Amino acid sequence: MQTVKIAKTSAKSILKELASAFETDYSEKYGEAYLEFSNDYGDGIISGINFPSGVGIFRFEIQLKEDTCLNFHGDLVHPFKFIYVLEGRLNHSFHNEEIVHHIEKDQSVIIGANSGSGNKIMFPGGMTISVVMLDVDRKKFVDQLTFPLEEMDDIYHRIFADTNAIRTLYHHTQYSLKMSHLIQELRDFTTPGLERVSYHGAKALELLTYMLMLYRDDSKPEDHQNVLRQRDLEKVKQVIFQIDKNIAELGNISSLAQSVDITETKLQEGFQILFNCTVHEYIQRKRMETAMLLLLNTNKTISEIVYEVGLNSRSHFSKIFKEKYGMTPTAVRKKDKV
Repeated sequence: MQTVKIAKTSAKSILKELASAFETDYSEKYGEAYLEFSNDYGDGIISGINFPSGVGIFRFEIQLKEDTCLNFHGDLVHPFKFIYVLEGRLNHSFHNEEIVHHIEKDQSVIIGANSGSGNKIMFPGGMTISVVMLDVDRKKFVDQLTFPLEEMDDIYHRIFADTNAIRTLYHHTQYSLKMSHLIQELRDFTTPGLERVSYHGAKALELLTYMLMLYRDDSKPEDHQNVLRQRDLEKVKQVIFQIDKNIAELGNISSLAQSVDITETKLQEGFQILFNCTVHEYIQRKRMETAMLLLLNTNKTISEIVYEVGLNSRSHFSKIFKEKYGMTPTAVRKKDKV
């Protein structure tokens, strides 16, 4: 196994060490450190940047030829690490522990090494690994808060009040669909320069916010959790299938959620992430699309179509149909016959 020893915490220092270890060039633009390599060590792109808030963001898109350990050591206060594994897997251990934590695809962790320890993050060789990592400088982050630390909720106070790294923290979970969506937005944003730096800074804080929300949600019993996770996606898809296949006889939103054992809050969040609309708006959209197909492809009366799309009022149907298509159902039928 190759080991890269890293004794500093800034993105620039870390990437300089990695560039040396992988025998490649280090570059820097608009404060973002960057390296790319394709050689005997493997192939990869690694970038990192620190922001005044104390939050830094790193991206790893790599395939190494042998197992490689990033050994974050040194007599210093290590930042909190929020790690998201998009593809492949990682292993992690603290310096003073023999336990190895396995972090799989679609999982995330919060790591806080105590002052007498450090982090060993191991990238297995022979596989494509995609990781986003947030580093949170404890003191800088607390100093930039606009309120006294004592006002922070207890569950977060236990994390951020430990500015001297007295305690060890390890929290392992499956990251939420919203976080997955944010990370994809981050990966898709290709505009360079100031826009890239500003965008990454905003997304880093947004990711941190959702990770903290997930951390709080994990402390609740499962039937009281409100954050939508990867495991909930299948349930949301089941509701989508119900709507698409049974538009004429749908129950209310509460009954749809109950039918797949998911909370209404999670169901609504799922539709916002997948379709950028509420469940009700999605149902209305499907009703209108179905109505248009029936108007154009069948001889059914408008009253029959109203019933088939699950509505009771012809006047209400005509109103919302015109709002969507700019013409009434009667006008569509007449135009189709011309």
